[in-house]
Amino acid sequence: MTKFSSKSLLKNQHGQFLIEAVLLMVLSVGLLTLGLKFLKDGNFLSNLISGPWQRVAGMIESGVWDTADKAAAKHPNQSGRLLSVDPK
Repeated sequence: MTKFSSKSLLKNQHGQFLIEAVLLMVLSVGLLTLGLKFLKDGNFLSNLISGPWQRVAGMIESGVWDTADKAAAKHPNQSGRLLSVDPK
């Protein structure tokens, strides 16, 4: 039977890795859930897709890199006729 002194108990490292691994897992799961909540509530992905899409829609509809309503006014077909049939 061995007697343990207080110094030998403090130097005992058994279980240290397990405790640190559990703490790291809890921290990583907490950060993951916090990050996913932020992305879901902030509509980050929908803003990432719909923001540029408005300018792309203007280019598709009117050939101008602007929002669709502003690009429609800048379409060449909407400008007044610069030349007439009889250029006198």
